[in-house]
Amino acid sequence: MHFVSTENGFRLERNGTSFTFSVKKIPTCCEDFVKLTVRGTIPVPKIISGDRILLPVDEGIALVAEGEYEFGNISSDFCSRGGTMSMIIIERNGQYLLCALDTGAYARYELIKESGLYQLSMYCTEPCEVQYIICSTLAEACRYYRRLKAHLLSFLENKISALPESEKLIGGAIFWVWNDDYERVMYSDENPDISPCAAEFMLQAAEKLYARGVKKALFGIFFGPDGRAAAPLYNKFGYISTKYDNYNDVPRPDMLKFIPKNRILNCDYSQRRIKDYPDGVQTDANGELTKAWALRGYDGKMHDQNTLCPKVAAQRMKEEIPAQWEEFPAYEGRFIDVYGGGIASCSSKKHPVTRGECIQIKNKAFRFVSDLGLITGTEDGFEDIIGSILYNEGMNSPFHFRFDKMDCGRRKAQDYGEEGAAFQKKYMLNPACRVPLWHLVYHDCVISFPYWGDAINSCRETMQDKALFSCLYGCPPLYSFFAGNFDALEEEIVRTYHMIAEVTEKVTTLPMTDFVYLTKDFTVQKTVFGGRYTVVANFSEKDFEYKGVVVKAHNKTFIEGDTK
Repeated sequence: MHFVSTENGFRLERNGTSFTFSVKKIPTCCEDFVKLTVRGTIPVPKIISGDRILLPVDEGIALVAEGEYEFGNISSDFCSRGGTMSMIIIERNGQYLLCALDTGAYARYELIKESGLYQLSMYCTEPCEVQYIICSTLAEACRYYRRLKAHLLSFLENKISALPESEKLIGGAIFWVWNDDYERVMYSDENPDISPCAAEFMLQAAEKLYARGVKKALFGIFFGPDGRAAAPLYNKFGYISTKYDNYNDVPRPDMLKFIPKNRILNCDYSQRRIKDYPDGVQTDANGELTKAWALRGYDGKMHDQNTLCPKVAAQRMKEEIPAQWEEFPAYEGRFIDVYGGGIASCSSKKHPVTRGECIQIKNKAFRFVSDLGLITGTEDGFEDIIGSILYNEGMNSPFHFRFDKMDCGRRKAQDYGEEGAAFQKKYMLNPACRVPLWHLVYHDCVISFPYWGDAINSCRETMQDKALFSCLYGCPPLYSFFAGNFDALEEEIVRTYHMIAEVTEKVTTLPMTDFVYLTKDFTVQKTVFGGRYTVVANFSEKDFEYKGVVVKAHNKTFIEGDTK
């Protein structure tokens, strides 16, 4: 069975029977589709010039078949930040072919340049059911996919009702405040005897933000000793806080002689993880220990850590989090890095895990945290865990579009300057490259923020357009900065916060019900939330008139009631 590309559309041939999708006559979305059970190569059409390939990389990216991109070929498993949903959409001549899998646990895709055009391939190692359908709009295709995934829907209104303090994220923001000595301790080639903690700086920033009308916020707390800031943040300003934690990265004990001592001392997760080397480490099919995030030693070299088995990680959460919360009871949330970014198998004889089992294990682990009464967040995320988390950091910053993406997580508070601004404008802030696939399916299920290495303030020059995307997609902002830079950033942080909050206060818990390109060059776009609120974002250099309302260049209009 395979696809044949025709002049007018796609034809799928199976056992001598042809199913023809014609772009001249569009099938009724709910009635006309093809369903296959596949193991091995999943049939997809040959990409032709002019096609756009819409990939579920975080919230979604759109690539042109003949496009030249610095990141080159793309390949990813589903159930990961490179495949947050088990679907791919191909746009041809204004029509949208949806290829949807019932599960992505054992499936992956590749987009490889061949003879000047990207070609798509998909593959699954276990049987999966694949549906194909052509729709007349992107929103229609995503609505169909949402119906296919109805069993995964878990609505924010219910989550917030169960955890009332999480309402502070509706019309709010996340703030990560870093000591000016942070990088000197964490990524230096020296072993300085200084603390990277930032509690006092958080409180100073909070004082100024609150005075400027920032009434809702979540402060991220990275270092163990900074937990002392949680109570005053809440008692004085009403701000909630979340404790950073990591149940993925396991340092080798021999690394301690190369890693700055104040990193190990203050990163309490590093101390706790060391005990799991090597017995708790995830192993691959060859019995090798899986590598993880590298740390810079003061010997000037990068040292790979190893990955904790997801089953062992779940057990450590149960053992550790209640005791840590007892020490700092003012914490309202837990941000668990990496763990929600994907799934993996483990071949260890002591704790074997299949990819399918991994989904169940991670859901149970996240639910354990939320059942304690903590607001649960993770990095990036994917659709199979949305019932167990309330928010994510990174979905609003597609991975391939992040400047210096391999080190983006280390450069979480730097201003990227002219080079970074140029890269952001080329991809992250290019309205032809971004597409809200995730939000058209799951906007009312999880609150999505930018990545801390792609914060709203990551380039001062681009803060307006980054805020504009937050408005268009109904996603609250995340700010990440060094304490010493706050005074210079304060005005723009406060301004963009209020710009975005005008929208997110109304739409965060609503589904995104429509998405439309209002200009052929993609520079003016419209979203609709819950059939009640409309955002028109103008990324162009010229003003745009929308139904009698002038939308200024690089600005937006927010309308209640206008959805057509």
